[in-house]
Amino acid sequence: MHTITYKREMAEKTVCHFKVEAPRIARKAKPGQFVVLKANETGERIPLTMAGTDSSAGTIDLIFQVVGKSTALLRTLNVGEGIMDIIGPLGKPT
Repeated sequence: MHTITYKREMAEKTVCHFKVEAPRIARKAKPGQFVVLKANETGERIPLTMAGTDSSAGTIDLIFQVVGKSTALLRTLNVGEGIMDIIGPLGKPT
């Protein structure tokens, strides 16, 4: 599990910003890379671009728009709760 350490709703429950504990990803990530995550055992895998990383804190920043079932499920998670799986960093750095 990857714990959510920060949550902010940025636009009328449609855009969210999370900081998530993922120390290995935070250490290796480069600008332009993304992660694939699954909120829980019944959720589907979705790709999200990392908005930033903090290797000293071991966190990654995820900003996403709520547009479907999986992002709506992700939005219901709160600080202290966890995201089941996060794979990354993926993709070619820019």
